[in-house]
Amino acid sequence: MIKVAVVEDDQKCREQILSFLNKYGESKKIEIEVTEYADGKEIIENYLPCYHVIFLDIEMPVLDGMKAARMIRQKDAQVVIVFITNVVRYAVKGYEVGALDFILKPLKYEAFSLKMNRIVRMADRPSEKSIVISSRNGMYRIPVSQLIYVEVVGHQVLYHTTEQEISVSGSLKEAEALLLENGFEKCNSCYLVNLRHVKGIRDNYVLVGKEQLQISRARKKGFMQAVTDYIGSL
Repeated sequence: MIKVAVVEDDQKCREQILSFLNKYGESKKIEIEVTEYADGKEIIENYLPCYHVIFLDIEMPVLDGMKAARMIRQKDAQVVIVFITNVVRYAVKGYEVGALDFILKPLKYEAFSLKMNRIVRMADRPSEKSIVISSRNGMYRIPVSQLIYVEVVGHQVLYHTTEQEISVSGSLKEAEALLLENGFEKCNSCYLVNLRHVKGIRDNYVLVGKEQLQISRARKKGFMQAVTDYIGSL
């Protein structure tokens, strides 16, 4: 099954995309589940990272597609975004937010079908490992490769990624359950480090990303062994 969101303020255009998706699904014998939104504001409210692809109109009255895409990318780095527009120069800007492609109005089924072929191929690929976490600001899907380290401060767990810092309530033990089998190791009781981001070890500190994190005496032997094993597996 492919899960699709269609975000388009023009009802006729939205209905046309739905008919194209139905036609494509029937011709390819693919089950396609579609959710409709009439504006960018609707999809970003309580956004859940559950879609394979989002068809997103660029020009909408309340929240335009470009702004909506930036907000979606903060929570979902993997969803495929395809812009819908009647102005090519707007579509080109879509690459700034990692858009896969764009569809020009007026829509033609032949061109739409070709783009769907590409989308289906991407959906069938083994996806990069990711984790989904919940915070008071919503749910986030984080590719494991983009997560640099996890830090516990009081009753808050901070997920430091290459793009942002996400704070959730919980414990480091909960993060360990998600990550220890994905190349992460504790350097002390406060930090869980992604070994692929380790740049070096100096005295009792590990250099990870742009930070120096302390390695505790109790954890040093095990941490050093984990780093050695990780490097040896490359």
